[in-house]
Amino acid sequence: MDQKAFLKQMADLVDFARTKDSVLTKEEVADYCSDLKLTDNQLELVYAYLAENQVQVKGYAANRQDMAMEEEDGTAPEKEKSGKSQDSKYLRIYRKELRELPEYTEQMRREMYERLRRGEEEVVSSVIEAHLQRVVTLAGKYRNRGVLLEDLIQEGNLELITCVSMLCGNAEVVDYKKAIDHAVRSRLIELVDAEIEALDGISGVLAKTNLLLEATRALAEEYGRIATIEELAEFTRMEMEEIQMYVDLSLNKIELGKGEITNGI
Repeated sequence: MDQKAFLKQMADLVDFARTKDSVLTKEEVADYCSDLKLTDNQLELVYAYLAENQVQVKGYAANRQDMAMEEEDGTAPEKEKSGKSQDSKYLRIYRKELRELPEYTEQMRREMYERLRRGEEEVVSSVIEAHLQRVVTLAGKYRNRGVLLEDLIQEGNLELITCVSMLCGNAEVVDYKKAIDHAVRSRLIELVDAEIEALDGISGVLAKTNLLLEATRALAEEYGRIATIEELAEFTRMEMEEIQMYVDLSLNKIELGKGEITNGI
């Protein structure tokens, strides 16, 4: 089966799910895809594809939501619910250190952003510290994609430091929090995309499609509209030709806005 035919079958699976109130069981998914003879890892990618298309797969979606909530408040267990991986000693120590950091209220953050906008370099370290947990949260959303969580966090932190330093004295940026999130997400997607390049066949097609679907949804939440191909290319650091290929393969499941529009972060 070629890539386009395969993604057409995935689109048909989404349509099938709509007839069942966008809720499927893992057994229903496996039965629908039985002719493809997918591995367990490939089925996980199918579940992710469905999730990105707002279809809940019982068991998969619940675990994903629980993990996101645990990452957000810093209470994620050392061993994931799937039982497949476990935090390293370094990561356990790092989580503990994060819990010992002072809490920054929204009011404190707004005040720090204003000082950063005025170019007060002495506040840079505080802004970075206030966003370290956020990097862990964002990195957690890209775990189990071929890149170690520790590496995602490390690269996310480096991007955080670079971004905050560049924002110091930059009065043109409207929303500093969104700008920081945008920069960190972009770097994490770039890392995951580099791993996906090594995948072949169904796994590679699904993984790349999932990543682009996730990126378009993140930008839609950030901008309040569908991103253009130029914005998606800048965000994912992919070539526009490659993005357009996957848009075509996905039968327009990956939505793109029209024309060049400024994001207004």
